[in-house]
Amino acid sequence: MVRQSATRQKVPTVLNIEQIKALLEHLKDPGKTAVLLDILTGLRVSELLALKWSDVDFENLVLHVTRSISDQHVGPCKTEASQKPVPLDPELAEALLMWRRKSPYPGHDDWVFASPASNGELPYGRFPFSVPMFDLL
Repeated sequence: MVRQSATRQKVPTVLNIEQIKALLEHLKDPGKTAVLLDILTGLRVSELLALKWSDVDFENLVLHVTRSISDQHVGPCKTEASQKPVPLDPELAEALLMWRRKSPYPGHDDWVFASPASNGELPYGRFPFSVPMFDLL
């Protein structure tokens, strides 16, 4: 009657530095910024896509992860530990700021990765990019 933690269905592919650079060179925003943010913070995709600009503290270089999204349903983070502030590297903060300046939805309460398909009312339902990974590996 002891509950065991879930096991992975498959072993994740781990990219090396050269593969990451190649991937980033192929991507355009918002995908490029989303991938960079994910690589450098380790956020779950559900947490990354649920970020709002109000969660990004550019002054103190911190991300406040307070929600997650799955199947366009916004809810709490998976674990309490997920809700701890995430430090931002200054260069990553600059990349986020550059994306905010280009984004059609830069408002304080807008989604960082707002979907144009919903006129910014919802974030993307999945990572906002597509690149054939096998070309990079």
